[in-house]
Amino acid sequence: MQSFFQRISISVSTSALITLAVGLCLTALCYASARQIESESTRLLLQYYASGMSLDANHRGSLYVLLGGLLSSLLATAYVFQLVSRNSVIARITGERTAALQFANLRLSEDIAARMHNEKALRLRERIIEVSANAVILCSADAPGFLIEYVNPAFERITGYAAGEVIGQRLEDLQGPEQGRQDMHEITAALREQREGKAIVRNFRKDGSCYWSELFVAPVREDGDGPVSHFVVAQYDISTVMRFEQEMEFQARHDILTGLANRALLRERLEQAMAVTRRSGLPLWVVFIDLDRFKFVNDTLGHDAGDTVLKNVAERLRDATREVDTVARLGGDEFVLLLPQHGIGEPGTAILQRILDAVAQPLQLGEYEFFLSCCMGVAVYPDDGQDADTLIKHADIAMYRAKEQGRGQWQFYASSMNEGTLERLGLESELRHALERGQFHLEYQPQLDLSSGTVVGMEALLRWQHPQLGRIPPASFIGLAEEMGLIIPIGDWALHTACAQARAWQLAGHGPLRLAVNLSARQFKQRNLLHAVAQALAETGLDAAHLELELTESMVMHNVEQATAIMSKLKALGVQLSIDDFGTGYSSLAYLRHFPIDVLKIDKTFVSDITNSDDDAAIVRTIISLAHSLRLKVIAEGVETAPQLAFLRQHGCDQMQGYLFSRPLTAPAFEALLHEGSMLPA
Repeated sequence: MQSFFQRISISVSTSALITLAVGLCLTALCYASARQIESESTRLLLQYYASGMSLDANHRGSLYVLLGGLLSSLLATAYVFQLVSRNSVIARITGERTAALQFANLRLSEDIAARMHNEKALRLRERIIEVSANAVILCSADAPGFLIEYVNPAFERITGYAAGEVIGQRLEDLQGPEQGRQDMHEITAALREQREGKAIVRNFRKDGSCYWSELFVAPVREDGDGPVSHFVVAQYDISTVMRFEQEMEFQARHDILTGLANRALLRERLEQAMAVTRRSGLPLWVVFIDLDRFKFVNDTLGHDAGDTVLKNVAERLRDATREVDTVARLGGDEFVLLLPQHGIGEPGTAILQRILDAVAQPLQLGEYEFFLSCCMGVAVYPDDGQDADTLIKHADIAMYRAKEQGRGQWQFYASSMNEGTLERLGLESELRHALERGQFHLEYQPQLDLSSGTVVGMEALLRWQHPQLGRIPPASFIGLAEEMGLIIPIGDWALHTACAQARAWQLAGHGPLRLAVNLSARQFKQRNLLHAVAQALAETGLDAAHLELELTESMVMHNVEQATAIMSKLKALGVQLSIDDFGTGYSSLAYLRHFPIDVLKIDKTFVSDITNSDDDAAIVRTIISLAHSLRLKVIAEGVETAPQLAFLRQHGCDQMQGYLFSRPLTAPAFEALLHEGSMLPA
């Protein structure tokens, strides 16, 4: 529109110029006419002079015409100028009002766009509330009980209530029974004080099931400073989080495999039990339990079977104890019981016996049936210790003393037991330096052929002679060396020394004697076993056929496939293999016939009673028959009497060793026996 008025202004200005031009043209015409009149006047003047008339009046008339034309032009020009000026003002005012109108239209468009954006955002918020995974509740602030006016679909899904069932109801009624509302104090206080608030509460669904939620409540005002008209409540279902936290807390205080209390919870309960005992004056028993032969189950059937055993034992311990007792697992096959003693009720010894009987029940693992047993050590508070660690340690010491007495035993702690523990610690320290200080030596027990009665070999036996402690029995340090990992360097030394001695006797003319050397479980599993054996043979010059490596049943049954592979590699070196202490383990005959072995050695526990026990006699006859059916030789250990020798000869045993012929001898004494040519009586 502004351009339109600009065009009018330009048009008016042009008209003014045209008018001015026309005025000037008219003036020029008037002037020309005046000139013509003047010319005519001149002619008239001549005529006048000729006629004698005056010319003054006609001259003034021309002048008047000229002046009139000029005046008309000026008036017309003034009029046109005034008209143009007025149009210019109108155009200016019109332009200003047009600009104002355009600005107003722009602001109106912006307001409309903002309103549309706000409406879209409001619809989006409404949609978000509708599709939210969290429950949203809108309740009134003025009505008593904070009546519910709106719930979103998530509320219906979480609680099981339809919107129509809760709208118009009080907010607190959603919390279920009165006894379930103890967590709502913070929320009700926030509603009453018309402020924000939050709390973790326990809620109940329509079906009565319980779930945990986190509630946030906030007041809603219609304007910034106006009164509160509503409250909005956001409800977050945190049942999964609460279950996870409870599970984490449970795992932090319980054994994952068995569900029993772990070391941390045991210590906490032991502290509480000691506090109760101090008030009551009645003793508290701490019982340390260790399963017998559990390692054999793990080694033969694998760790899955071992886990099954532990879970079964844990359940049996729960059933055998009282509700006031605590059953804990420290790890492996070690359990601890807390047994508070009472003035009335069954004594602790009855509970101990019930535990032994429960553990001893047969356990079926696949096709195998196991008979477990356990040993227990008991420490009594406050006599045997004033704190948790001391009580558990003393109960552990008592348990080891019970194991020394045999399977299925329990033993109460005594202060003298600490002396044995200190002795063990001292023995460990000495054992670390025994090899480098040259305190070990070998003794050799002859092995004889029962048909000819001649010495055909010898078993090398490790001995420890300490300068201060004297002769230390193998039972006291072999297992300790195994635990400490020292058995590998000690075993390598024994193998090399025995091979060198056997080769020296061969070179001295004593014939191709067979040397038997025991391998420990740790030696058998070491990666460089083949290298160690081959190196010992190469460095000493002993032929591999004259070396026999003795393995135990439990060693080869730990991992049958691995054991078979190792034995096959040893056989490839040319050595002979024997199974020592046969009959004391649980070897499967199906595996035995696949093992690349040459000899079975009957354990001395069966040989010692073959003349008095029909069962032992039957076992020995069976082992001899089994070995021969598998084309294996049989050696009987621990032969001490002539009737035992006669029995073995009668049933076809191939070889023997034992005190009946000779105790283990030092190398010089064994060489003297060879020189003498001693033999078994015919």
